[in-house]
Amino acid sequence: MQHVRLWGILLVVAVAALVAPSVFAGAPTGSGPNDPLMVTGNWQTLAANASLWFHFDYTGDKSQIVATLEDYGVSNVQLAIYTPAQANAWQQDPTTQPVAIGSPQNATSAMSIYDLAWRGAFNFPGRFFVVVTNNNPYAIGFRLRVTGDNVALAPTPTATPFPTPPFATPIPVGNLQGKLVFQDASGGNIYTVNGDGSRLTRVTDGLDPNWSPNGKQIAFTRWQGGQSGVYIVNADGSNETALLGNIRQPLSPRWRPDGKKIAFTRQQGGTQQDSQFCFGRMCFTIGADPHWKIGVVDAASGALTEPQCTEHCFAPTWSADNHTLAYADGTFGIMLADTTSNMPAWNLNRQNTNVQSPAWSPDGKKIAFMARQHDHWEIVVMDADGGNASPVTRADPLAFRAANNVAPAWSPDSQQILFLSDRSGKWEFFVANADGSNLQQVLKGVTDSLAIRYNFSNERVIDWAR
Repeated sequence: MQHVRLWGILLVVAVAALVAPSVFAGAPTGSGPNDPLMVTGNWQTLAANASLWFHFDYTGDKSQIVATLEDYGVSNVQLAIYTPAQANAWQQDPTTQPVAIGSPQNATSAMSIYDLAWRGAFNFPGRFFVVVTNNNPYAIGFRLRVTGDNVALAPTPTATPFPTPPFATPIPVGNLQGKLVFQDASGGNIYTVNGDGSRLTRVTDGLDPNWSPNGKQIAFTRWQGGQSGVYIVNADGSNETALLGNIRQPLSPRWRPDGKKIAFTRQQGGTQQDSQFCFGRMCFTIGADPHWKIGVVDAASGALTEPQCTEHCFAPTWSADNHTLAYADGTFGIMLADTTSNMPAWNLNRQNTNVQSPAWSPDGKKIAFMARQHDHWEIVVMDADGGNASPVTRADPLAFRAANNVAPAWSPDSQQILFLSDRSGKWEFFVANADGSNLQQVLKGVTDSLAIRYNFSNERVIDWAR
């Protein structure tokens, strides 16, 4: 019995040692060079009169580094570059000046699409820093990018940073039929690849790629400077065209099944900045509440229509009837909108309102989506009428933590669901039958060579065509 107790104590200590770093280690806040954020290339918010520190590693081979900032043209914002030595000095003296600052670009320059930009190089290696400072009395939205042939934004991802449960059933590696289009990050590179992992090809950059019904074009959105809009491009990367421009933060374009229109969501209305309400000596901050609405653009003419939806309409997806859209609203759950009438949106399923990324099956019979389950996300599928919701993925009881399973996409024949999972410690692709059976890892060669980033923001990471 004493041996049993001893082994039990040792097991608890071992588990605590493994879990403690993820439980007690705080996430970076960007407060300084000892606590910098990673450059993700995604839109972020910066509080009034505040700064955020970001890091990148560089080999010191004198190759060019480019740092760019977009902030919708807001003034009184600074982009500063610090060397490793300057960052150390800043910790002793916060008045230490940076080695360089970003500047507005000439209107004729290709860099003019950015609000601030800096280009340079160094002959010594190390961890360098970019500091974004908002000198305004209100919060701003911004997007930072750092690029270069020998710039590393994050450590090389490790395939198995979490221990594999000793009794877990290994997941087989398989291949898919057809072709895929995917993004490595929101606003990052967009690639096409065959289902067996061959012919990986970069097409463009943007958000939420989606195959046209005939598999010849790809719809996506882009937020860069004056290029914000809905785009289409041929599958080989040629003939990139802005179908609809001057759209505020467009997301999730999805072709109608007949290929004639594209639905998307974008920021429209609501409040963009925090506000303060005071009662006597007591003041309260009311957070910004931007609204997100659905737009439908005609693929031939570019004409825009706006179906009725709620105030936070994300990730629209078409029914096979070519006029009904399902979308996610974090307050109400899965909603439906009719694009041919002015009738209000109606609720389809509110069993769990914390949902994202609904995807209607090509045959119109099912809707897959991701749903929050206490401390993680799982893929769920239900009938098109909102009934018979059942899990496609489930937490492994032998795992040290529950994996996140996100961003579902249907196979062209409506039999399988492709999704992203962090069960191995990094984001990788998996596929399962719609009832959850026959789970396999796919595109392993791709995710072994490319790091996928995911933000839990209704991203449409991947799409599948014949």
